[in-house]
Amino acid sequence: MLAAPLLDREKNSFAYSKEIVKPFGCLDKIIDWCKTEMESQWRWELIEVSTDTQPGRYVWYFDSERDLFAFVLHWS
Repeated sequence: MLAAPLLDREKNSFAYSKEIVKPFGCLDKIIDWCKTEMESQWRWELIEVSTDTQPGRYVWYFDSERDLFAFVLHWS
């Protein structure tokens, strides 16, 4: 199964989504975790850029309920 964000797929075609707020420097850790832990297709979207003084806002999209819950338990 492909375990990477798909640039050509519309965000509204995913069944589940979760917005998270994370400090500067966390995005790579989250993406690496998703690449190894997600079973179905997923993608993420930048809502607000993080800075050294303000966290970033991101929305993550998932096909499976299992992936959503794993993500929420680990990153929320």
